[in-house]
Amino acid sequence: MHQRTVLTALSAFVFVGILASCGGSKPASGPNLSAAQAKYPGYSLADYTAGQALYAENCGRCHPAYAPASHTEAQWAMWVPKMVPKANKKAGSVAIDEAGQELILKFLYAASH
Repeated sequence: MHQRTVLTALSAFVFVGILASCGGSKPASGPNLSAAQAKYPGYSLADYTAGQALYAENCGRCHPAYAPASHTEAQWAMWVPKMVPKANKKAGSVAIDEAGQELILKFLYAASH
């Protein structure tokens, strides 16, 4: 019985440690948009938020949404256009249009820099 209590406590500590390590590297004040703004003049927090929302709402319907830094810019540029028709089909409507696709790609770039 004591061994199970120790294992339960150890599991809880490991779980809390994992959760604590999941915190993002972005400051609490918001994302750092400087790299995206340098590449995409006029890029704003509203653009970031819109792209983030489209990504979160649509790209996790069929699979877990991947971390923005998990792929390179070139890889995202290849995958996102391939996935948009699938996301639209899954949504049963045009959930992501061409402008939305650009917002997602720019969000992924901004969130990974």
